[in-house]
Parts: sequence; C-alpha cells; structure tokens
Amino acid sequence: MNKHRVPAVVALATALLGSFGGCWTNGMISIHTCDEWCFGLEICDKPCTACSGSCVPFPPPGFDAPILLWMGGASDEASVPECPAEAPTLVFDGYAGFDDTHDCPSCRCGEPSCKLPSALLASAGVGCGEQDATSVGAPAGWDGACAAPDAAIAGELGSLVVTAPTVTSCEPIERTEEPRGRPPWRERARGCAGSLDPRACGDVDRMCVASPAQPTAFTTCARYLGRSVPECPAEYPDLRTLFEDFDDTRDCTPCACGPVEGSTCSALVSAYQDRRCDQLLGAVSVTLGAPKCVTGPGLRLASMSAQWIENDPGKCSPNGGAAIGGVVPKGQVFFCCQSDEVVAVP
Repeated sequence: MNKHRVPAVVALATALLGSFGGCWTNGMISIHTCDEWCFGLEICDKPCTACSGSCVPFPPPGFDAPILLWMGGASDEASVPECPAEAPTLVFDGYAGFDDTHDCPSCRCGEPSCKLPSALLASAGVGCGEQDATSVGAPAGWDGACAAPDAAIAGELGSLVVTAPTVTSCEPIERTEEPRGRPPWRERARGCAGSLDPRACGDVDRMCVASPAQPTAFTTCARYLGRSVPECPAEYPDLRTLFEDFDDTRDCTPCACGPVEGSTCSALVSAYQDRRCDQLLGAVSVTLGAPKCVTGPGLRLASMSAQWIENDPGKCSPNGGAAIGGVVPKGQVFFCCQSDEVVAVP
C-alpha cells in the first residue's frame, strides 16, 4: 500500500462518520442520521429531537395532517375558545347539528275605540245636502263636553247633519320580549394547528403533533380530503360531520290585525243656539254609519255637546308571526377523530 494514501483514507472515513450518529449494539455499530427516521437511541452522540407534544398515528392516505378540534354546544361566539398557545393557527371554523325550526314572537292587537262625531254639517237648505254644507268641527280629542267651535254659524240654518260616530282600527303589537328565533346550529367547532414533526417520536408509524399544556376539550382529528363520507381508520374512529357555513333565511311574517268586530258605538249629540250649551237647538242619537239630519227653519248653531249611549268598540283578531324560511348548511367536511380527548403531556 502506498504510505501516502493512508492519511487521506482516514480523513475521508472520519468525515463520513462525522455526519452520522453511531451507537454500539451487541458489538455492532448502528449508523443513522436525524434526517432519517429516529428510533429513540438516546446513547447516540447525535440524538434526535424529542416530541414536545403528543405522538399520534399517521392518518391514512386521503387525510390531512392531524389538528386539534374543539366541539361544543356554545350558543354564542363568546363561548368558543381561542386556539391554545401550542396550536395557535386557526385552520377551521364550522358548525353542526343544524335546525331550521324557530320560534316567532306572538302577535296581539291593541284595543279599538269608539270616537264621537268629528263634525256637524250646517247647510242653508232644508234637505241636509252636503254640497253647500259648512263643516263645524269638534275640538281634537273631543270627549263630549260643551264646545263652542270657532267656525260655528252665526246666522240661521235650514238643516244640520249630525255625523255618525266611528271606531278606530286596531294596531298590531309584537311581543318583543319573546325570543325571535334561536341559533340555527346546536354545535360549534374550531380547528387549530401547531407544529408537526414526523421524526420526533422514535416510531415510523407515529408523528409528533401539538398538544395543549393543560387538559382541554380539544381532540386530535384528521380532516378527510374527499367529498364522500369516509370510513374512519381504527386510529381515528370517531366520524364528525361539520359544515363551514350556512345560509339563514329564517324570518317571521309581520304582525297584523283583522277588521274590528262586534262594535256598538252610539251617542246622543246635542246642538245649542248659545255658546254655553244652555239653549238647546235639538238632540239626536247617532250610531255607526248612520248620521242624522235636523231641519229648520231658523236654526242657529253656536255650541254642541255629546254623551255616549253605548261605547263598546269590539275587538280585532291578530294574525301574522308565522315562521318562514329555513337554514341551508354549506361546505360539508368530514373529520375522523381519536376517541379520547387530548390530555396534558407529562
């Protein structure tokens, strides 16, 4: 052998062995690198990185890398937890358990009311014709007390029409204190991802994934990348069907009221020749839809008064407040999860 070649061979062998970790096993040297699969040989001079999270089985083909998935029956966003520090990246927000039924507030109707005649129609002719009549309006909100309208006729009249009382319509009232629907989903879901290391578990069948430092309600799950319902592997047996979004068209028909029914409104209306309701000109009773005509000659109108004979405005039937629309989930996804929740790593 050429003496000059020996140092070069030794140097090459040393350089090659320096890039590997060597361990003695029953007199044999096991050569490996930490860029390859790690087998937990702690006596090696270049040990592999230890898993700081959880060692979980690799999901089968067709599944994404494992993440931490939280699911709960939160009724508002404030109850959905933030991603833990060990898995800070939000990768999924979703929903499950959709229910398109919803409650609408019940409707009711305000009370109608009988209203006294709003005006007297004074006419020079004796036929109670309305074409040449002058309207003598009662004061706003008139309760029947003696009133001397500013427009009262000073001269003599041939006839006077006492208009009929009226009844107001009912105003719909929505019971706003009652709930207007409920959340369209019964469950919320949140997926969080952290670091992944396929070599830190010392097992070719397991990978290192992020795990919370404290016990939480997050579970290790793998998302199925296909569209059909998957058959979950034994390592991730729990199938969870979730949706990424939804269209919520639920609404309630507006509250309304039917016509007034059962109204009985009649009043005795008196007209006077003086402004203090002392000199009675005439008095007639009027009912709904039935004005009365008082004829002269020589009528002088200066004031008027009224009082109820019957004041029963009736009632209205409410309608509306019916549930319409529905909830349509969108973006169906499937997760296969481990059966047990993630626990703290000792």
